[in-house]
Amino acid sequence: MRISKTGFTNIIRCSRYGALEEIYRKKGEAIVTFSEDMDDLMTAENGIKRDELLNDMYEGDEDLIMKDDPQLNVMMPFYNAIEGLTAQAVRAHFSGSFQFNMLDTYKQKRFEMEKDGYHFYCFLDGFLQQEDGFKIFETKATTSRKYIDMTHDKESMFAFSPDGILMLTKDLGFPTDEKYDKKLQKLYDRYSDEGRYVYDLAFQRYVIEHSKDAPTGKQGYYLAVLNKDYIFDGKYDENNKPVYGSDIIVLVDFTSITERYMPIIEADMNTVISYLNHMNANPVDIGKHCQRKDRKQCQFYNICWSKVPEKNSILTYLNNHNGFTDEYGEKRDRFELINEGIVNALDIPESWLKRENNVIQRRVIESHEPYYNFRKIREGILELRYPIYHLDFESFPCPLPRFKGEGPYMQSLFQFSIHVEHEPNVCDKNEDNYSFLASDHSDQREALIQAMIDVIKPDGGSVLVYNIAFEKTRIHELARLFPAYKDRLIDIADRLFDLMDIVKGNTKLYKNLGYDEEEAKKINYYHNDLNGSYSIKKVLPLFSNLTYKGMPVANGNDAIVQYAQLPLYDPQTKERVRRDMLEYCKQDTWAMVEILQQLRTIASVR
Repeated sequence: MRISKTGFTNIIRCSRYGALEEIYRKKGEAIVTFSEDMDDLMTAENGIKRDELLNDMYEGDEDLIMKDDPQLNVMMPFYNAIEGLTAQAVRAHFSGSFQFNMLDTYKQKRFEMEKDGYHFYCFLDGFLQQEDGFKIFETKATTSRKYIDMTHDKESMFAFSPDGILMLTKDLGFPTDEKYDKKLQKLYDRYSDEGRYVYDLAFQRYVIEHSKDAPTGKQGYYLAVLNKDYIFDGKYDENNKPVYGSDIIVLVDFTSITERYMPIIEADMNTVISYLNHMNANPVDIGKHCQRKDRKQCQFYNICWSKVPEKNSILTYLNNHNGFTDEYGEKRDRFELINEGIVNALDIPESWLKRENNVIQRRVIESHEPYYNFRKIREGILELRYPIYHLDFESFPCPLPRFKGEGPYMQSLFQFSIHVEHEPNVCDKNEDNYSFLASDHSDQREALIQAMIDVIKPDGGSVLVYNIAFEKTRIHELARLFPAYKDRLIDIADRLFDLMDIVKGNTKLYKNLGYDEEEAKKINYYHNDLNGSYSIKKVLPLFSNLTYKGMPVANGNDAIVQYAQLPLYDPQTKERVRRDMLEYCKQDTWAMVEILQQLRTIASVR
């Protein structure tokens, strides 16, 4: 049996994964992660590599990224460019014969090892043969942020070597202590953001070292990622393509970590073989290995989690990741409780609910009556200043910067919608809507700023958004990039007000309004249909009949894809698509208008 790296990392999850895949394989429904046929394995691995490109695109708001083929297709030119940039970076740092391919396993250097009749394979993005040894490179379409942001005593646990390679400070000879080593354990957790890529690299090292044709000499194992601090200087070639500096790619040296990983991979290898030898599809305990709501959620999640209801499970409780405290004062983990059969929200004894917001949720679930804190909703609304500018942006989460001053994965704005509410409930969906949409892929950020500040006057009116972090970050980025507009943009940023703070609540806001901490922490509103989430998708149907169903552009992902394809359309199609995009963004800001109107009615605010 042939097993790829993806197959290995899936099978090690639990004892039933391999058996379930075998069952589904016979039905013709499985993703091939182990097979007798080499061609099937390589073809499947190619598909998985493509999927992982979008999996890596989680530097910011996950709602912006929906993993599907249309978005992957429009992003492929950028991923192809990353492939070339990585090859350049490796050649800039090292000499030797370099074999590199990021996406096609058929063109990659591969190694095979055999153990107990099983054949394990690794397909390498980059293999550098040198006179005195070799180096392995795994390219990830993510940034260096997750590693540079690993800190000990407020200092990064990584630093650049004199050669410009990112390394653990421990490997560079910096003094460390027990706390440092404890934080280092994140790299040994294959389910953590920091550890998952290192685990992949360690598996490759194990296979290479145990293969019949294992190369000899000094070895090195590296991740190649985008530099989180890189800023594009705005240089373009004769074809108007960006020309990036060599420092856009960071090589992270994990040679020492992967060496220390070898006993772990050895033990996991024996576990995988045991699972495959016995092929037991019986249910197992659920846990973090299922990677629930993670970008690598197990493909058999729906089978193992079928006993957990989609609505009003114990996972509905806000902050359920902190667990629950039983009558003996013991902290009970949510997965532990589910495995004991405590799956419904009402299965949790009320005495275990130590968070007041969870008690409120329970009351709503029991009574089927929504909860309102009318006073807090009312006082939140009264903090708004008129005219209210309801604002929403659309952005392009490009892996590579396109315009001067941008960095990798900077959310490059291309569209906005603004509804101006002159007085309470005085706003027309069409007449009071103002919008901007970039006409092509040229740099139109300044035009967007000018259009926005032309609508949002310096009059003190509140700028209402939903989930404030995204808009605030984007506006501050524009202020940095275009200092001529800094004062106006900072004024807008300072006037931002989050509609979610009225719907859900915000401790800081309500403490400033005179509430004590306990009351300020309480949610303002809860409805059974929220199911623990205050996303706009959950909130809107409770306050409005607006729907996105049937709209040609129905979500942010559609908007990204259509923006990417605008230059490819004929004039007639382009105009139709532009109208669809404008209508979608207008719907987003009108949704806020309607939610606010209903909140006013509920809280009797005029």
